[in-house]
Amino acid sequence: MTTRKLQVVECQGTPRQIGQQWGEGCRASFRTSVDFLFQGLASGPFQASREDVLRTAMKLEGNVRAFDPDALELIRGQAEGAGIAYEEAFALQSMLEVSVNYLQIGGMCTSFAVSGKATSDGQALVGQNVDWHPDATVDLIRVRYPDGRTLLSLCLSCSPYYHLSSEGLASCANLTLVAPQPCRSIVPLGVYLPRALRQPGLHAALELLAGVARGFGAYLLGDSHGRVLGFESTYDDEAVLEPERDVLVHANHYQAERLRALDLTHQFVPCTHGRATRMRALIDAEHGRLTPERLMGFLADHGNPEGRLCRHDEPAAPGAMPMATKAAVVMAPARKTMWVAAGPACRESFAEYRL
Repeated sequence: MTTRKLQVVECQGTPRQIGQQWGEGCRASFRTSVDFLFQGLASGPFQASREDVLRTAMKLEGNVRAFDPDALELIRGQAEGAGIAYEEAFALQSMLEVSVNYLQIGGMCTSFAVSGKATSDGQALVGQNVDWHPDATVDLIRVRYPDGRTLLSLCLSCSPYYHLSSEGLASCANLTLVAPQPCRSIVPLGVYLPRALRQPGLHAALELLAGVARGFGAYLLGDSHGRVLGFESTYDDEAVLEPERDVLVHANHYQAERLRALDLTHQFVPCTHGRATRMRALIDAEHGRLTPERLMGFLADHGNPEGRLCRHDEPAAPGAMPMATKAAVVMAPARKTMWVAAGPACRESFAEYRL
C-alpha cells in the first residue's frame, strides 16, 4: 500500500480572502473540475451546452444571496484565485444541483456514524467512502473563519462536502434521489453544509439543515459528546434518523419510513442496499470494539458484487457514469482528528490530519 498525503490548503481572513487562498491553493483542481463538469453534462442524451449549464447554475445565485451573502464573496475569491470565471466557480459549488437537473448523477457513497456502546471508548466516529467519477479531484482545506471557528473540509471536485469542525462536529454526506421537481428555495450543498458544521452544536446544525436542505441530501453527524444523528431531505420534507444500538449506516437510499415511497435511488444505483447491508454486518460483528483503525479496514472491504464498499476497476454500465472510490475518511470529533486515504483504502494508507 502507498500513502499519499494531501496537502492541506490553509485559508483565513475575510470570505473573499478565504476564497482567493482556496482558489490559489487548489488552482489545478478548479480548472480540471470545471472542464469535467462541462464535458460530463455535454455527453449523454442531454447534450447540455456550457451556456445551458451556467444558466442553470446561476438560477440559484439569488437563493445563495438570501441564505448567506458571504458565500458569494467566497466564490468570487475562488474564481480570482483559480483564474476562472465567477460563473464557473459558482457552477462548481452547484455541481450536484445542476447534475440533478440533467439527471446526470450517480454517486455511490457508503457512510457510518457510531458511538456509545458500539465503540471501544464511547466516543463518536463518523466516516465514509467517497465514490465518484475516476477523474474527479480531491482536496483538503482548513478554513479559519472570521468568527474564530475552523473547518477541516475534504472537497470533491472543489466542493466541500465532508467536514470536521472546531465546534466538535463531524459530518458525512450521501446522495439520495427523488424525482426532480421545481423548488425555488434550493441552496447548493457546497454552500449550506459548511455553515451547518459551524453551528455551536449538533442540534443547531440539524435545525439549519432542516431549514435549507432540499431534494437529495442525506447526512450522518457526530459530535464530541458522543452523540450521532442522521438527516434526510426531499424537496418538501425532511426526517431525522436516530441510531439503533448507537449505530447509523447510510448508502444512497432513504431510510426514513415516510420518505421511502419517493425513493428513486435503486433505479440509478442498484447496489445501494447491498452496500448498506455489508457495512452494517461489518459493524455488528465488531460492536463494542469499534476503533478508527477497524473502521478504516471496513472501508477497504470488497465484500461481494452486491455489497462492495471499496470500488475500483469496475466497468461502467452502459450509459452510466464511471465510478471509483476517490477517498475514504474517518473522523473523531472529540479528538478533532480526521484520517483520509486519498484513493481506495485497499491501496492507499490513511494519513492523519488534525483540526
